[in-house]
Amino acid sequence: MTVVQEPSTTKVSGALHFQLPDNAHARVLHQVRTLKLPTRGMLRETLGMSQPSVTRHVRALIDAGLVEEREVSHDEQRVGRPETTLGLDGRHIVTWGIHIGVQTTVLTISDGAGRLLRQQEIPLAVASISHTQALDYVAHHLRELASDLPSPTCVGVAVSAHIDHTGMVTSEEYGWDDVDIAAELSQRLGFEVHAGSGTAAMAAQELLSAPLRDRDPGSTLYFYAREVVNHAWIVNGAVHRPHSGATTTAFHDLARGSGLEHDGVHPLSGQATVAAAQKAGIKVHSYRDLVQIASTNATARKLVDARNMLLVDAITLVLDVVDPTSLVLAGEAFVIDREGLREAVSTIRARRATGKLNISLASPAVTRDAARLTGVYPLWANPLLQAGFSLKD
Repeated sequence: MTVVQEPSTTKVSGALHFQLPDNAHARVLHQVRTLKLPTRGMLRETLGMSQPSVTRHVRALIDAGLVEEREVSHDEQRVGRPETTLGLDGRHIVTWGIHIGVQTTVLTISDGAGRLLRQQEIPLAVASISHTQALDYVAHHLRELASDLPSPTCVGVAVSAHIDHTGMVTSEEYGWDDVDIAAELSQRLGFEVHAGSGTAAMAAQELLSAPLRDRDPGSTLYFYAREVVNHAWIVNGAVHRPHSGATTTAFHDLARGSGLEHDGVHPLSGQATVAAAQKAGIKVHSYRDLVQIASTNATARKLVDARNMLLVDAITLVLDVVDPTSLVLAGEAFVIDREGLREAVSTIRARRATGKLNISLASPAVTRDAARLTGVYPLWANPLLQAGFSLKD
């Protein structure tokens, strides 16, 4: 077998579908990335492959510059050759990642191992300008950020808004209607662009952070709340990809009569709560400011609590549909209001008294992680093809 370098001709069909790796090279790369001090023997044991298969796949990944050999010395009391372990290379590969939110866009540049090289957060109220202006702005800043680096192997963009299975974005919060974000950014950047749901990418970060095992990891609900409220399911080793990409109308129904309904913003968002606070005479410009004021202002605390309870209602509504083993809470709504988080978790557990539910809080840097993963995921899912290599027997 030889490894021949050739340009990738893969084409994207619809929105990214995040899942555990299903081809041999991707499975080996995943284990090298997630196991502690992996060896060829560990790959054989955890993946159920024969030794010749492991050797062949590892050699292909080494030749592609994605994996490298490392020597770990034995204890001084032992004799023999140092043990050879495997590690990630990919330093010659550049990937670009983007996460576009309602108010803020995050740009990332990573290598082929997913190691973050550069990042930039830019304020961008997408609803205040046309989508063409917004994407022009994003493309300009990304090119500036990567100006002295090699061309990217993969480029990915994630959005907080809902995105359908074809990759089209329609969002009242964004002011967008049937925007083919991958095609539009591809025209501006000069590279093929993969698009996906930001919340799905955040859930995929959880899914892809652990080694492949024989046992079923169970199902997970990933719930994100900031200026857009969205959720994703991890089921059977994959993040569910919605078909229509439509917003969850039941969440809007929950907010009726709450005083948090405002045109152009999600009723469970931080913006809606800030608007309600301003209407009540509270001088505040952001949800973070409102939470800080709530420690001494009873009206502010009441509004924050009202939003928290609506979020709890939304979460328990979705939990009742599939009954997962785990729940991950992500986004500003849960990160900056620890008092509200404790009350929310307590209420969710009380309502789910019939079964155990593992509840955890996601990293505060979820939008950065979503941008980074969306950029590097196509490489991890099909490493030799995306890296420009094909196998010839």
